[in-house]
Amino acid sequence: MTISLKCFYTRLPTFSPAEFKDYMETVHVGIWKEVMGPHYPETWILRYVERAESGIGDRLGISIGSEKNDPTAPVLIIGTPSELEWDVVGEMVFKDMLHLQQALAVINTPEGQKIKDDEERFTDAGKFQVVVMGATTVLT
Repeated sequence: MTISLKCFYTRLPTFSPAEFKDYMETVHVGIWKEVMGPHYPETWILRYVERAESGIGDRLGISIGSEKNDPTAPVLIIGTPSELEWDVVGEMVFKDMLHLQQALAVINTPEGQKIKDDEERFTDAGKFQVVVMGATTVLT
């Protein structure tokens, strides 16, 4: 049975949302693959917060998510943009408990420290959260 983790990353203010996305996908994920080897997750889906500059807030009639305001503000249907404390949520799926345990063991080695060190270069480590997910129910 697969097991998944949700990882919530917050970018450092020195990175724009576009720079953050580019760094995450071109540098950080590469470090993960190198360090984890066969223990890399089966899948890692990254879902980024939509920003006002995309125009979606205007198209949906969400004034707080308008391009006329801060173009880098997150577009929220409910809530306040300043209260959203993450920029991307990643779902890592492992094939089973053993696979996850092996991955965690690698992360907690000197080689795994490369991942943590890199995260400190572009994310707010104090806001980083990883949640073990339970049962999935698909509703149609």
